[in-house]
Amino acid sequence: MRASFALLSMIVLTSVALAEPKPQDNQTVTVGPWSIATNYKTDKFENCKMSRSAGELGVTFLRAQDGLLVLLDSPKWKLNRGKTYPVRLVAGSRSVEAQAQAEAKSVTIALEDAQLNSKLRIASVLEVRGDGATLRVPLDGSAAAFERLETCFGKRETAETNPFVAPSRKP
Repeated sequence: MRASFALLSMIVLTSVALAEPKPQDNQTVTVGPWSIATNYKTDKFENCKMSRSAGELGVTFLRAQDGLLVLLDSPKWKLNRGKTYPVRLVAGSRSVEAQAQAEAKSVTIALEDAQLNSKLRIASVLEVRGDGATLRVPLDGSAAAFERLETCFGKRETAETNPFVAPSRKP
């Protein structure tokens, strides 16, 4: 009887411990059409990202120590991995040249222009113009989502901090 009780207690305690969120667990919140998540790798903060889909186009804005990136992917694409494609990014009245780094079905573009990045919050569409096509990335709800993305990134210092919940006590 005692052995059964001890075994049952261990099972309950183990399941409770496994159910509690750990700092390295990714935490996600939804802001309009965007999902915003924190990413940790072995207890170390890696980045914050906001993502959505627009038809067959997957869109992710990634905020890391190096700055802001946009990742675009489509199951239909057949790109040359490692190849760099010149693109023109247009948001509102701001237009800049950039480079799209290719994987098989995705590209990554560093968003290094501060004026373009600020336009992303108020523009309705980000156009990515390449030689063969223009991709239209919808930005509806992006003002609040980018604000939450920056909040996520700003609170990355401690693994215990959940950037989506207000702290219980003020410093």
